[in-house]
Amino acid sequence: MASDEEKLRIVTSFLLDSPPGEINDVFNDVRVLLDDDALLQRHIGDIFAQYNTQQLVAVSVPGQSHQVIIASEGQLDGNRFYDPRSKQAFAVDHVRQAASDPEPVEQDSPNEPLRAAMEEAGLKYLAEHYPDGVISVFDDGQTLTVAIVDSKYNPNNFWNGRWRSVWRTSPSTGELKGELKINVHYYEDGNVQLNSSKEATVTVPAASDNASSFATAAFKQMAKAEGEFQNALNESCAQLSETTFKALRRALPVTRNKIDWHAISAYKIGAELSTK
Repeated sequence: MASDEEKLRIVTSFLLDSPPGEINDVFNDVRVLLDDDALLQRHIGDIFAQYNTQQLVAVSVPGQSHQVIIASEGQLDGNRFYDPRSKQAFAVDHVRQAASDPEPVEQDSPNEPLRAAMEEAGLKYLAEHYPDGVISVFDDGQTLTVAIVDSKYNPNNFWNGRWRSVWRTSPSTGELKGELKINVHYYEDGNVQLNSSKEATVTVPAASDNASSFATAAFKQMAKAEGEFQNALNESCAQLSETTFKALRRALPVTRNKIDWHAISAYKIGAELSTK
């Protein structure tokens, strides 16, 4: 019989691999399979916290009209996170994916003018390319981190998907390193998932006193890299029917002879006439 540790490892694996927007469904199924609510309740908060930060889940900021991404770069301590846009700290209920208990927090950093410029340019970029997405720009005093997430949920048509990209830069170098990820789940009469990722590096002139120019140039390069990744995915999917799917089909039946469908139709008609 599996130990509690082994059960927990399996449950964690299932939950962390949940497709976009489906973690509650996976949780309900795992709960039935595990049949040990006491064990689940002791650890479910930590598992959901790990899932939320990995998947860049966005929550509504209390008292604000925008959302903020739950990312490790914005974590203060425990379940409290920071929203650099509204300059607020807040508590997160990871299971409910909801924020509460906001309080103003000022983070003193020499990079704040550049962070604010990156945020402003990022919101424009978001409106053009990810109209339903969320962006958060974090600053730890040395590195600026731009996190972007856009999720599409369409359970009525049996598919969900999520785009994630995280870009990091040191203001003194002008180099941005990005991690681009996409996950799509289609589950009508089946279970098909697309998981793809890519690392990218772009360079812009080192940040000067003109933070706005640097931010504009940075997002121009980021848009190019993300566009190339998405175009490559589109081309790969378009070729599936001619390559991968075709390779899965048998070119000829086991007799190694082509089937004469017209002859089969004629035989069927003849058989029907002979019975009358």
